[in-house]
Amino acid sequence: MHRESQPNLRGLHRAEARARPRLPWIDTVRVAVTILVIAHHCAVTYGNIPVWFYNEPPQDSSAYALDVLVVLNQTWFMGLFFLISGYFVPASVDRHGPRVFARDRLIRLGLPLLGFVLIVRPLANFHSWLLDSDRPPYALHYLRTIDAGPAWFLEVLLALSLTYAAYRAARGTPWPGRDTASELRPGIAVGQLLALMAVMAATGAVWRLIVPDGTHWPVVGLPTPSFLPQYALMFAAGALASRHRWLERVPASVAAMSAVLSALTLAVLAPGMMSPDPRTSAIVAGVLTAALGPGLSVVVLVLVRRLAPGTGPIRRLLTANAFTVYVIHPAILVGLALMLRDVTAPAIAKFGVLLLLAVPACWLLAATVRTIPGVKKIM
Repeated sequence: MHRESQPNLRGLHRAEARARPRLPWIDTVRVAVTILVIAHHCAVTYGNIPVWFYNEPPQDSSAYALDVLVVLNQTWFMGLFFLISGYFVPASVDRHGPRVFARDRLIRLGLPLLGFVLIVRPLANFHSWLLDSDRPPYALHYLRTIDAGPAWFLEVLLALSLTYAAYRAARGTPWPGRDTASELRPGIAVGQLLALMAVMAATGAVWRLIVPDGTHWPVVGLPTPSFLPQYALMFAAGALASRHRWLERVPASVAAMSAVLSALTLAVLAPGMMSPDPRTSAIVAGVLTAALGPGLSVVVLVLVRRLAPGTGPIRRLLTANAFTVYVIHPAILVGLALMLRDVTAPAIAKFGVLLLLAVPACWLLAATVRTIPGVKKIM
């Protein structure tokens, strides 16, 4: 009986995966967070945190506002990317099977990662070789500076996706079907959200005692390894939420609660991050990112779902090119910043100008890149 029913159950899950409608509002979230990534790197360009391909030493105090933007962004926005990515993984494995899914991820994430390392990074970093007083052979300079840069996201997402595919292959049996009720009960949603925050706070606090903020892992190019527990747990939460259509069903009242909780947590714990005791600052940072990561992600998702649920030709164009923008934007930002380097203005003003120039330039070039034969199938 069990052996006969198993193929039918697998077929049912594949049918569910095929029938699942596209969620245009989540595409809008992807576009918005991609723009936030560009803003993040524009802020680093002119702020006091020199972790970008090109930095201008700030000459005025407005740079501190950019630093606040960078630190606050880092607590949550990449976690939201992992949550969304994890949300669509189970349906993809249902549709294709673990082996085909893994092969597809290796192509769609691995090749853009390779393209970044071989093409985009050399373009973004070429000026540093020109400005090097020793001027070693370029090949040596390239090898000395090689890493994944912002494409670390593709690297980590690929590792998490392959781990999930291996788990599904080992598990063998399909997962239960998805819930069809229109909305989650607020109490259940709040309980699940708080449980995720609690697990993330515990793992993040302990992890940061071993891998403190500011740690950089060379070669693999991971600039924020202290956030790895958040990234992994947000991806796992997305995969689990997918089975219950959590992002589609979470009520607005939960987003309001998340906004209040995030604001209170930030107000109470932010001073502790500046503690001279590294253990205290590490633990506080772990708890703070555990609250802001899921909390702000829920706020953004529900707001976009309610205020911009549909789509249109402009949003479809932005959505189609958003992934390519993420991969290529460093080279464009550096090129534009070099063009603006002789402009004298407050740091925050140059940030605004660079952002206004970079966003349309990135999408225009991304759309052009995707006209190259074969690129659109990957990116």
